[in-house]
Amino acid sequence: MYHKKHKYDIIIIFAVVTLCISLFLAVSEALKITVPCDLTGGCEAVLTSKYSRIFGIPLAYLGIVFSGSVILTGLLANHYLNFRRLLTWLLGFGALFSLGFLIIQFFVLKSVCQYCLVVDVLTIAMFLWDLNIEHISLAV
Repeated sequence: MYHKKHKYDIIIIFAVVTLCISLFLAVSEALKITVPCDLTGGCEAVLTSKYSRIFGIPLAYLGIVFSGSVILTGLLANHYLNFRRLLTWLLGFGALFSLGFLIIQFFVLKSVCQYCLVVDVLTIAMFLWDLNIEHISLAV
């Protein structure tokens, strides 16, 4: 079992992973480099689809902003209640968007990007981890 003070540390670790993946995808987008896609084979279809941008901004760039915000808010959530609440809202919105992106990949595009899949699953996992608010110990 984990101590509840480490709850935000785990969220931060997950957010660092999503930040690294988003940075990789953003650099690939900026340099117009095709990313390797050995596991799912659908990265090119997903990353070049009309769903890969919101208001003309690549989702990888928004992923950098989101992950950076989660890291910063998670660091502050260790010490301040208001940032704990902000983190929950931020992760909730991120999880909703991630769920939408997964639906688009699986049911609309019928192609899956392995990098996007990891980011989306980790974002949902961060939200679920954040909802696990209290550590309950059973005294025997």
